[in-house]
Amino acid sequence: MGSESYDIIFSNYVLHWIQDKSNAFRNMYASLKRNGHAKIAAQYVSYLFPFMTSAFKELNPENAEHLLDMFNFEARSTIEQYCSAAGFDIVKSYDAQIAQCVFESTEALLKWLWSTTHGAFDPSLVTEDRLQNYYPYSSRNGQPPFDFSGIEEESTICRLVANKQVS
Repeated sequence: MGSESYDIIFSNYVLHWIQDKSNAFRNMYASLKRNGHAKIAAQYVSYLFPFMTSAFKELNPENAEHLLDMFNFEARSTIEQYCSAAGFDIVKSYDAQIAQCVFESTEALLKWLWSTTHGAFDPSLVTEDRLQNYYPYSSRNGQPPFDFSGIEEESTICRLVANKQVS
């Protein structure tokens, strides 16, 4: 990123892919202009949703370890520390419930798992036997929709808005 080039940096579900978040926040800070309106806005998850962990283990056991190791989650308080240490003034930081964890079919759920993992989750490994062992599927007798939106531990995300300090 260039030095002091941007007015805003928006991060939508990116932080969990970054290993060195402290360095990322320092780079973001250095990339923002000093005009008093420069800010970052981030939406991220601080843990892997249980329905995803279960899907990786039950539906893709051959890839489960790799899938679970892909993510670099950190608590919201730790993300706030990285942000503040980089020089930002945190305006808002809070947990929110999302409504996007509703899948109208088994195929929609599998496609979402595939896309969320950038293709590492392999839908072709999913068998009927594996689906029967996957709780979200078996608890509904295989009947969609698979709705995780009302379950706090299945649908909580974090949001952060911070300003670059005016010097």
